Amino acid sequence: MSRIVKVYCEGNAGSADFDIISKVVAGLTVQIIPIGGKRGAKSSIQVREEGLSKSDFKIFFRDRDFDAPVPDSERLQSHESYVYFSYRTTLENYLLNFATVEQFSEGKPWHSSTLRESYLQAAKDIKFFQATRHTLGRLRVPTDFGTNLEAKSGVLPKDLSEEFCRDAGFQKIQTSLDRIKGWSKANYDATFDHFANLFNDQFIQSGKFLVYFQGKDFMKALSKRLPNFPTKEYYQFATAKFNYRDFGDLVELRQILESAFTE
Repeated sequence: MSRIVKVYCEGNAGSADFDIISKVVAGLTVQIIPIGGKRGAKSSIQVREEGLSKSDFKIFFRDRDFDAPVPDSERLQSHESYVYFSYRTTLENYLLNFATVEQFSEGKPWHSSTLRESYLQAAKDIKFFQATRHTLGRLRVPTDFGTNLEAKSGVLPKDLSEEFCRDAGFQKIQTSLDRIKGWSKANYDATFDHFANLFNDQFIQSGKFLVYFQGKDFMKALSKRLPNFPTKEYYQFATAKFNYRDFGDLVELRQILESAFTE
C-alpha cells in the first residue's frame, strides 16, 4: 500500500509558496495542501488529518517571517515536530535574485546599465523598515503585537526614514512593555541598532538582504524604483526559472520527503 505524504503550506494554489514547493516535490507522490494564512494552521491541519484523510507523513513548510532568528547557516529550521521554517524570510525571497531580475528585464523599458544599482537601492530604501520588523519580531513574545507598521506586507510606510521607522515601531509596543520582562526603550533601541548596523552597504551588496528582508516589501520597493515593472509577470517568469537545488534548505526539504517513502 502506498504511503500518504503531505506538505501543508501557506497561501493558495498558484501562490509562490505552492509553486516553489511543487518544484521541490516534482517526481514524488506528495500532496501539497495550501491552508491560507499561518494563524490557526495547526487546527486547520488537524481537521484535514481526521478520518480516512490521515497522512502517513506530513510537513507544514512555512515562511520564517520574523518568528525566529535567521539561522547561522543555510539550513532548514525545525519548529515543533512536523513544522519547518524556510531559511529565507518568505518563500517569495527565493525568486528575487538579481540574475533572475536581470534576465526578465532584458529588452524591457526599465532595463539599463544602472539596473543593479536600482535593485540594490530598493533594498537600501527599506532597510530601516526591515530593521523595525526584525526588532518587533524579537520583542513580540509573549505579547504578540505583530511585526508590521502597516496592515499587510507589500504596503510600505509613507516615511521610510530611520527616525520614523524606529519611533513608529516602539510606539507599537509601548503599551505592552509592562508585560515583557526586561524590555525597555533602551533595549528596543539596542535591538533596532543591531539590525540597522547589520543592514549596512556591504550587507546589501552581498545580497544577504534576500535572506532577511520580507519578499513582498522588497518587491514593492523595487517596483517603485523600476516604473511599470509587472510584478505578476515577473513572478511567473522567476517561477519557471526556479531550481530548488540552488538552495540548501530546500534540498534538505526534498531529502526529508524522499526519506518518508522508505520508512
